[in-house]
This record gives sequence, structure tokens and C-alpha cells, in this order.
Amino acid sequence: MIKKIITLLLCVAMLLSVACLAGCDDEKGGNNGANNGGTSATNEDDFFLDVPSELRGTTVQFATWIDHSATDTAICLQGFEEDTGMDIELVQVNESDYIQKVTALIAADQSPDAVVENGDFPKTLNILMPLEVETTGLDVKDPFWNQGIVERFTIGDYSYLVNGANSSWDIVGAMTYYNKTILEENGITSPAELMEQNNWNVDSMWTLMEQIKGACGFSRPGTSITFEDWLAAYGGAQIRWDTKTDKFVSSIKEENTKKAIDYMMRAQDAGLAKIIPNHDDDIAKGNIALQICGAYGLRKSPGWFYTMDIDDLGFAPLPKINKDDADYPYTAHIRAYGLCKGSKNPKGGAFFLRYFLNEDHYDINQIFKNEEAKKMYMELRQKQDPERISVTIGVVNVTDPSGSSVSMVKDLINGTSAQVSVNLEKAYNTCVAYVEAANKIVEDVVAEQ
Repeated sequence: MIKKIITLLLCVAMLLSVACLAGCDDEKGGNNGANNGGTSATNEDDFFLDVPSELRGTTVQFATWIDHSATDTAICLQGFEEDTGMDIELVQVNESDYIQKVTALIAADQSPDAVVENGDFPKTLNILMPLEVETTGLDVKDPFWNQGIVERFTIGDYSYLVNGANSSWDIVGAMTYYNKTILEENGITSPAELMEQNNWNVDSMWTLMEQIKGACGFSRPGTSITFEDWLAAYGGAQIRWDTKTDKFVSSIKEENTKKAIDYMMRAQDAGLAKIIPNHDDDIAKGNIALQICGAYGLRKSPGWFYTMDIDDLGFAPLPKINKDDADYPYTAHIRAYGLCKGSKNPKGGAFFLRYFLNEDHYDINQIFKNEEAKKMYMELRQKQDPERISVTIGVVNVTDPSGSSVSMVKDLINGTSAQVSVNLEKAYNTCVAYVEAANKIVEDVVAEQ
């Protein structure tokens, strides 16, 4: 009995010793990078308690095309100012010529601090500073950051872009939207109902498109399919970014790319679907019943379909490619953030990105259309596949600033399914030229490091 008591007392003493060491570590700051001006913390709740005194009273400029002060992000901006003692200034820059306008600001010595990557990569590299912890205080290895994004945008010796692992500004991947009311009124089984039957796949989608065409009386095909999203669903792509070699490569002749294109072309030939480069508003206008596009339509204003009655809008993942696949295909879209060349307040900008890209600093119920939309977003974020991020538009825009994701294949999608092989060969030659121009930007950035 005495031995048991002694053993018990020794165990208690060891536990108290460990607790004391942990407490002493906390008092010294431990690994909390906020104490030395870095953006690394073991406890996210405590991160902004010790903002360096030299940053308080400074201003962080964020270049964006969204007036975040008038959206669900307003609560985040207010919280940032209150919790850090820094001011946030939104520098309004048009989305359509974002890189060009920010480049002009840099040249005029008016660089903002925080900037957005929204599909312009690799041109975005021309406005970014490397995320060196000594210069910016931002530690990309911190688990706060989405390591898939960090890896994709580590070029040569440095990382350039980040997003939070728990960010409501992760644009995630593509999905399926449908008009519940139109399908119900015409006795058509919805994608959600097909999922319950374990029958939501590309074959059942084909049947669904045929039913929409036959019953709904639209003046145009009753389905819209965004070209690049459909390629990604199949595991295909026109152009890929190789993170191991830091190079773009043409993938337009890959088998999965060909299969995805063949499906779309046959659907278009049959009058079932319209192939589009990006989302359109036809589902919100009631002109179609089904659309494949990105998840930004899940958001309230400024989400894509904010004018649509939420009771009409249904959500589902992308259809399985094969009925017996273990899960639905999950893709990803580019949205990342960095610090601008010439920033006057890079460490303040790093603190802002950490605050802005933490979902906990928002009222999540203000962001999404309803609980169903929020649930869909969370599923897409959890299962997104960074290997299926499309880089095509950014690569095309290096050579053709007015181009889109279908610039290389415009002849193909304006043709027929019988012409796919011939038109793919033509598109391949264009693709190679675009890839070479984009790789030159990356090579120049690495050479400057």
C-alpha cells in the first residue's frame, strides 16, 4: 500500500512539473511569434494581444475591387482595427485590370500593402514581395496557413502567396447548381435526389439534361457548363503548374482532358448544354435549370446569384465520373493573398492577412445564402483538391490580356464533337506558345532571387 501511495505522489509531482514548465514558457512568450513581430502563434486566440508597439497607429492598405466595408467583411475590418490598433484602408482597384493598376501604383511609389491573387498567376509575381519572415514577419510554415497554397506558390527559394486553412475567402472548387422549383414543377428528379439514390454521375446528368430539354421549354439549352471546371472534374486541364519544377506544362492532350471535352461537345451537339468560359446569370434569371460553375454563387451579395430567390436554388457536388467511384470529384479555384512590392508596412500587412483570412473573425451566417449553402461550402473546402486548381486563364493572359479559359479552344467549342481531335491539335500549338511566355515570367523571378 505504501509503495502505491509513493508511486501516486510521484506521478502527481511530475504532472505539476510539466504544467509549471508550460506556464513559464507562456510567460516568456513561448513560440508566440506575435511577441517578436512575427505572424506565428501556438494559440490563435492570443495572437493579436501583443502587436508590436511600432505597428500600432499605422495604416495597412489593401488593394481590392470589393468594398469590404459594405459587405459581411465589415465586422472583420472593424475587429482588426480594434484588436491591433492599426487602421485598414481599402484601395479600390478594378478586378479586370488589377495587375496593371497595382503595377502602376508600385511605379508611382504608392504601393498598397496587401494584394490578391485571383487567377492572374504568374503575372501576379510581378507585384509580390517574397514572404521572408525577417522582412514581413509572416511564417509560411505556421499551420495557420493552408500548406497546399503555400506549396503551390513557393517559387525557387521563396513563398509568395498564402491563404488561411480556415478561411472564408477560400474560393474552393466547382459544384452543381439547379433550380429546385423548375425541376419540381416538371417532375424531374434533382441532383440531390439522385445523390440519395447513389446515382449522381455523368450518365444520370446526361439523362437529367435530356429531361430538362424535353420538359422545360427553354429557348436555349437548359444547362450551362463552365469549360475549365468540367475539365478539372475529370482530372484534366489545358495547362498545369508543376510545383516540383516551377514550370507550366501543356496538358491539353491528356486522356482525361479529351474525355471531358468529348462529353461537353456531345452535349452541345445534342442541344443539351451550353459551354461557357465562366459562370453566367441565366440560372438566376430562370433561363436554365442546371449550371456547373464555381462556389462563389453560394454567397450572399456580392455572390454571383444574389438576385435569385433562395427557395429556388439547390446545391450538389459535381457528378461522379463513374457511378461506382468512392466519392464525388472535388476541384479547387485560385484565391490567395500576398504582400506588395514596395509595401511601406509589410509587417502590418502580414498581421492583416492573418486576421482577414481567419473565418472566426466573421459572422459566418452573414456570408452564405442559407444553412444548406454553408454546409455545401464547408464540404467543398474540406475536400478540395489543390492539384485540380486551374491556371489556364492566368497563363493565357500573359500573352492575350483579353483572353479567357476558352481562348485556346474557341474553334473547338464552336465546332462539333466530330472535330475534337483536329481542333485539339490546333489548340495544342497555341497552348505551347502560351506556356513558354508564362514560364519566362517565372524564370525571371527566380533569376532575381
